[in-house]
Amino acid sequence: MNANIDRRQFMNVSLASGAGLFIGGLGRISQGAETAQAGSLLVGAATADITPDRPVPLTGATSVRIAREILSRCTANVLALESREGQRTVDQAILVSCDLGVIRPGIQEGFRKHLAGRLPGFDLDKLFLAATHTHTAPETLQERYDEKDYADAMQPKEYVSWMYEQMAQAVVKAWENRAAGAVAWGVGQAVVGRNRRVTYSDGAAKMYGNTNDPQFRHIEGYEDHAVHVLCFYDSQKRLKAAAVALACPSQSVGGNKLSADFWHDARELIHQRHGKDVCVLGFCAPAGDQSPTILYRKAAEARMDRLRGLTYTQELGRRVAEAFCDVVGVITKDIRTNVPLIHRVRKVDLPARIVTEAEYEVARKVCEEIDVRKKREKADAWTRHLYGLVVERYLAQQKGDRKTYAVEMHVLRLGDVAIATNPFELFVDYGVQIQARSPALQTFLIQLATSGRQHAYYVPTPRAVAGGALNKQPFTNYSATVAVNVVGPEGAQVLVDMTVKNINELWNVPKK
Repeated sequence: MNANIDRRQFMNVSLASGAGLFIGGLGRISQGAETAQAGSLLVGAATADITPDRPVPLTGATSVRIAREILSRCTANVLALESREGQRTVDQAILVSCDLGVIRPGIQEGFRKHLAGRLPGFDLDKLFLAATHTHTAPETLQERYDEKDYADAMQPKEYVSWMYEQMAQAVVKAWENRAAGAVAWGVGQAVVGRNRRVTYSDGAAKMYGNTNDPQFRHIEGYEDHAVHVLCFYDSQKRLKAAAVALACPSQSVGGNKLSADFWHDARELIHQRHGKDVCVLGFCAPAGDQSPTILYRKAAEARMDRLRGLTYTQELGRRVAEAFCDVVGVITKDIRTNVPLIHRVRKVDLPARIVTEAEYEVARKVCEEIDVRKKREKADAWTRHLYGLVVERYLAQQKGDRKTYAVEMHVLRLGDVAIATNPFELFVDYGVQIQARSPALQTFLIQLATSGRQHAYYVPTPRAVAGGALNKQPFTNYSATVAVNVVGPEGAQVLVDMTVKNINELWNVPKK
């Protein structure tokens, strides 16, 4: 593929089945929005416990970890929204935040099929799943590791079937119990995610690199500490549900115990202050190059945790809850019952990151070396799977296939707030671009939502790609190599442009 390919050829999108919109007349709305209909808002919420009662393989590592203990319970939290004009439905949405590593290929599609016939009047295309990206959640991909390594644990395919039903009951409950409600929004700050890419004097970059090195020069990218909050109230203006998005995967917990990571601790504190029945949806905003890992000042931060009597995970949960509660105390001055709700579902083809012949040769050799080993190394299954996908992509590209990557994108308008999804671990810079160009008063971004034919992995910036290349060490410049980039910087810019274009349409912004 031509590296300078015109992105406009990828700008053609089609409206997914049933993803229509209503545009009408009035309401208390912001600039450029005079054509968006403000309708009465119905809100429903529910929580499903998706923690199995059997040992289960965990996601988020290069080899199998079997969880036989529970540190904190994993949940799926559901928000059902409907806008009405009288008795006529204007638009609708169901958002499901899951304490999972990622939404694996086929999971969302399978869940929609599982729900078929159980939500009369609801368009299932307008439901999406998003993962908090905890690395201590059950694995949902059967072939992620060698099946024999699962031992006596619950097989991923068994877990997925069981999880579907737990989540389905919560979705049905949220939809059936929706009632007249209200919404408020705001933004706060909390240091939870930090840039995790270290750059050295020779220009090389490494995720989680050593900073106690004479060749260390700087942390690679910008950090986003915003905490976006959407609060939903019942007819008596009592807090019913909240959606919270911040640019950080929930990855402060390691080991072999099931855990929802810092989202569990944040929810516990929010429940203490606002009631145990408040449904809290945690979302990961674009954070491909951020995580909770501390790369310097480690001892000083650890001392503060000890003085507080908290684990690091509990401290992160405290920060999220404090930011949330601060925002909630302010936005109660502007709770709205009649707001525009518009939900578009788009199918977008992004230019794929093309596997070069040199990258193919490296991946092929890695696969061959693993295949001939008599004694497998612990991470071989993961490495073979990862590099096998590189080989598969290259061979497909030689036949003219796999040169694009299809994305399901959800773009919503809720009052003055834009909500937009992507399936990637999208680097922070792209999220900043979308927010800076968006006409919305506040732009609420959700990554790791929906899924494609292959796990989407990271989408790096050009400077991250420049930090190294694919070689036999899988973690060299990890997050910016073709092995974990189905889409690269070129595709990212198309994604940014298409997201902004769709948000602009919801605000009736004239085309330039």
